[in-house]
Amino acid sequence: MTQVETFSYDNKIVRNFAFATALWAVVGMTAGLWAALELIWPSLNLHEYITFGRLRPLHTNAAIFAFVGNGIFMGVYYSLQRLVKARMFSDVLSKIHFWGWQLIIVAAAITLPLGYTTSKE
Repeated sequence: MTQVETFSYDNKIVRNFAFATALWAVVGMTAGLWAALELIWPSLNLHEYITFGRLRPLHTNAAIFAFVGNGIFMGVYYSLQRLVKARMFSDVLSKIHFWGWQLIIVAAAITLPLGYTTSKE
């Protein structure tokens, strides 16, 4: 008689990264759309913080690091557990990774429109 092995995976962290991927996709693509519309209608430059020059780096960073980065982490957390047939080492470390990454993205989303893009003043 063969013994059936069962495995349990941490799918909560995968779901969190999936939700974050969708959220940051909307944010990044909205910033890109607004920046593109500013090229057509310059009157959409409503304030110095939402001009094309400030929205373009926000869009680029949101698309690359927030949208794609969260998607990559989602795929890694999903596939790695199944490849090695084991849960992640620590659920706490997974949560720290998730919330730390979101904090970095929010910090960039705040500082880029404010113009903090170099170390020089």
